[in-house]
Amino acid sequence: MRRLPPLQALLAFDAAARLGSFTRAAQELALTQSAISHQIQQLEEWAGVPLFRRIGRGVALTAAGVLFAQTVTSAMATLADGRDRIEPYGNPDSVIIYCAPQFATGWIMPRMPAFSATLPDIEIWLITGDEVNEIDRVDVDLVVSAKEIRTPEVICEPLLDEEAVAICGPMTARRLRSAPFPEVLTQAPLLMLEARPEWAPWLPELRRGGLRTRRAMTIDDPRILVAAAEQEAGIAMVSRLTAADALTSGRVEILPQVPGFALAPLWLMRSAQPARSAAVDAVYEWMVRRCRDGN
Repeated sequence: MRRLPPLQALLAFDAAARLGSFTRAAQELALTQSAISHQIQQLEEWAGVPLFRRIGRGVALTAAGVLFAQTVTSAMATLADGRDRIEPYGNPDSVIIYCAPQFATGWIMPRMPAFSATLPDIEIWLITGDEVNEIDRVDVDLVVSAKEIRTPEVICEPLLDEEAVAICGPMTARRLRSAPFPEVLTQAPLLMLEARPEWAPWLPELRRGGLRTRRAMTIDDPRILVAAAEQEAGIAMVSRLTAADALTSGRVEILPQVPGFALAPLWLMRSAQPARSAAVDAVYEWMVRRCRDGN
């Protein structure tokens, strides 16, 4: 392993680089000026190049110092972020949940008032992402994902059935209300999701039968797909969870004559080891109960 400089020397360098003065760096760190000079000297010996040059009564970074300051600033920010990430572990009433953004906005957020009323002392920490393997970078208490993990180390429970529905903006919905299926799909352009190029599993067969549809755009993010539908850009086929907020507010409507289809169900997962706090058990049971009760 490469030899690293002392943290105290990095702190002295960071302060002196920001303030342009060993004296002011000493004041900020509650040290003497000679202590700062000694720390900088140690750091320059470690680096093998001068990091500062004297300018009048102050100091300025050398070219090497400028480059090193960027590295130190980034490293300090990473350390601060790391501290923020472990903060919930100091609070036994916090629970860390990893889930897709659409589950956070479509399921968790609308239920937060009920959650706070039932479990008022528990704080939820949400980490969002689309890949379960991303949780390797941080310990979490609960995971919600369409990717089921079946190992002895993980408890995996079915949480929610998901379905795709056809949505469009209110003006488009009014215009297409009386159009029959499948002809309705020829009356407005289709908004495509990059991960589902066929739009719906039954559409290729209809096209082979002569149905002529047109595409307006292809988008890689289902949330942007919903936004495009809101702007009357066409008909989108998205998960009900992804469109939940827009449906509730009336910004989009479901085209009832267009059949939806089942998507991969969502699973709630946790470690098979005892939970780190009673709060984790309480949130787990609350989520399972809400889904089983259809709430």
